[in-house]
Amino acid sequence: MAINVNKVYRTVLSIINKEGRGFLTPDQFNRIGRQVQLDLLDRAFFEYNRAVISHSAGRAVNDYGDIPEKIQEKIDPFYKAADITLTNGVGSLPTDIYKIINISITNKNIQLEKVDKKNLSYLLSSPLTKPTTSFPVYYQRTKSDGAVDSEGAGSNPTLDIIVEPAFTDQSWTLGNLLCEYIKVPADPKWDFSGGTTNSYSWDESGSKNFELHPADEVDLIVKILGYTGIIIKDPTVIQAAGGEESKIIQLKQ
Repeated sequence: MAINVNKVYRTVLSIINKEGRGFLTPDQFNRIGRQVQLDLLDRAFFEYNRAVISHSAGRAVNDYGDIPEKIQEKIDPFYKAADITLTNGVGSLPTDIYKIINISITNKNIQLEKVDKKNLSYLLSSPLTKPTTSFPVYYQRTKSDGAVDSEGAGSNPTLDIIVEPAFTDQSWTLGNLLCEYIKVPADPKWDFSGGTTNSYSWDESGSKNFELHPADEVDLIVKILGYTGIIIKDPTVIQAAGGEESKIIQLKQ
């Protein structure tokens, strides 16, 4: 499932140019689109949690009214799984992780419990809570390779997991871990040929559609318009987009 990037860009341009309010360049649109896509994915988790609570409270509706299932369909396309190889209890997580769902032994017969590093010393201090090969735990560690990102700022952090116990006991075969997670959406891109405002021509071959569910198209356009109003310094666009977004949120509650 995807939302056509050209359709979204043309819609946004049509709205802001209706009264000559300004112009949004492809680069600006791509940057805003990336931010909004991440925002909508993140919001889907909160909406799913709220819908599940309502479902558990007895306010559930089946079939077309099954809201938790509808929201889950928005998140499922971002599901991925990857093997993690441990070296002395340390393994590197995939670079496109957005949210970890579960980490387990490859055959899924043992799951690893996530803990805070600050609590690990307390767990290790007692035989009753000390992690074992049957009940392993892990914590995350962020490290930086010292490189500068594509925009010339900051570094490129990566995530490791540290597993306890480190599984050096050869009597227990670990193999790889299986990491199930929600991936970061690929950045949308409206690619073009031409070099001036009046001569941009869409290049479909070099473009990348939004990876969102089609049901998010209205939300996507409204939120992009909100950011666009800031760029073109038009408060009426900001207010209109904010009003529409508030209506959408109220309908989903």
